[in-house]
Order: sequence, then structure tokens, then C-alpha cells
Amino acid sequence: MTKSDVMKEFLKKTVIPVVVALFLFSMFSRIFIENGVPDYFLIWLACGVPFGIGKMFTLIPIGFGISGTVGVVALNLVLGGLIGGVILIWKLAVALWYLPLTIYRLAI
Repeated sequence: MTKSDVMKEFLKKTVIPVVVALFLFSMFSRIFIENGVPDYFLIWLACGVPFGIGKMFTLIPIGFGISGTVGVVALNLVLGGLIGGVILIWKLAVALWYLPLTIYRLAI
């Protein structure tokens, strides 16, 4: 691998997910505060939505009334947030792994 390939992979696997996660956390940590204490579950759920958006609409609301459709869409948002939260944790773990790996690749 050339040094430019190593840096592109470092940018794609480390810098971008960490910057996006920090931006989302800083945005949502100001929104989900209850009695002066942040609710980390809701922050994790909201930060996971962009990462789980592909899995979000697994249940299609067909044949429901308006309340059933809103309920299924809300369930899809919650499921997408949960799945995306796990994906976010995985991407941050990969970013943590790529940090020393990139240093090693650049040293060779």
C-alpha cells in the first residue's frame, strides 16, 4: 500500500466516523437533558439513526389507519436507532483499531 492509500483508508475508517459521532453527540447531548442530567440512552438512540437508516424501514405500514402508520413509523425509528447505535459503536471500535494500524503502516 502506498502512503496515500493508507491515508485515504485512515480518513475513511477513522476520521470521518469519529467526527460524525462527535458532531451528533454534541448536538443531541444538548437536546436530551432531564433535570440537568443528560439521558445517554436517548442520545445513543438519536446518534444511531443516521447509521441505521438503511435498516430503519423494515416494516412497511400498509393497510393501517393514520394512527397505525404513525406507530409503525415510530417503531421503525426506534429500531433504526438501536441498530444504528450498535453500528456506531462498531465503527468507533474500528476507528480505535485503525489508529495504531495506520501508524504501523506509515512507519514501514
